[in-house]
Amino acid sequence: MPSNAILIFLAIVPTIVLFSYIYYKDKVEKEPIGLLIGLFFLGVLTVVGAAIGESLFIEILGFKDKLSVGENFVQYFLVVALWEEGFKFLVLRTVTWNNKNFDYTFDAIVYAVIISLGFATLENIMYVLKIGTYQVALMRALLSVPGHTIDAVFMGLFFGKAKYCQYVGDKSGQTKNMLLSFFVPMLIHGTYDFSISLLNAFEGAIAIFLGFVVVTTVLAIINVRKCSKQSTFVGRVPVPNYGFYGYYPQQTMYPQQQYQAQQYQAQQYQTQYTQPYQQQNYYYTPNGYTQTNGYTAPNQYYRPAYQNQNYPYFRQQYQYPYQNVYQPQQQYNNYNYTGYNNPYPQQTYNNISPGQNDRQDKQ
Repeated sequence: MPSNAILIFLAIVPTIVLFSYIYYKDKVEKEPIGLLIGLFFLGVLTVVGAAIGESLFIEILGFKDKLSVGENFVQYFLVVALWEEGFKFLVLRTVTWNNKNFDYTFDAIVYAVIISLGFATLENIMYVLKIGTYQVALMRALLSVPGHTIDAVFMGLFFGKAKYCQYVGDKSGQTKNMLLSFFVPMLIHGTYDFSISLLNAFEGAIAIFLGFVVVTTVLAIINVRKCSKQSTFVGRVPVPNYGFYGYYPQQTMYPQQQYQAQQYQAQQYQTQYTQPYQQQNYYYTPNGYTQTNGYTAPNQYYRPAYQNQNYPYFRQQYQYPYQNVYQPQQQYNNYNYTGYNNPYPQQTYNNISPGQNDRQDKQ
């Protein structure tokens, strides 16, 4: 008879392996350890809520030990999957949706997986200690815990899409993906449990079960890899009368917005803006204004912020200013700027003044 310590260790190993893979795939920005630990233990607590909800519903429905195929369908889809995935989703939506660290779409997968693994770890320990065999520990490590992780991957996938839709102002898309974030993992979970219940009902059920496991596993891995490579920034917040301002400079500042640029002649530009820049240790060159203290803004105009101006955006926030604002320093004809989502209409630029085009003239 295996010792309890060994069984608990075997029950925890799949959690460590699976989350290490998801954490490794979070390429852009790792999530805070404190947040992940908190979500894990909240996932552990969902076991209690799900157990209470399932027992209550089973008592109401009057299900006994031996159930028909139809009763198994109701039990696994409308009781087990509903309550378990429902509590996981509740924690995910309540804790992470407005969290400042939720700034990329792949973060949603990380959050959903760690919550689900908290649930799966406690459930796995309970099953392994109850039966007390290595065979059960091995089977659950290969099937049950990865099954919860697969559910979480799809929950996080659609949850991240919902966050992106909120970010770009697509309310219908946000609602649709939020619903999918709950119902898709619920359907996957219910199908998994229901297909297991069919193993003793008729021959060939094992092929259906294994085929379902393989397909969902492959789809989950594909989506994890794809979302990891294409993780989209969603952490910016709307600023009234300005557009969207991001925490990070590498993203375009005006998603899906258009504005009309004013036209400036070269002499008018140089006369109007040379003196203020000189007061801030800038000088005018053919390639734009360059700061004399060693910072060079190549091929662009760069306007520092002054205390008497009304916008709270300082130079040090823009490590890559050419990716944030309109700043061509030479005459451009029909210059087509590709924005956050759609290209802006073609405009004619003639030595556009710094700061004018990107703030004051936005419609």
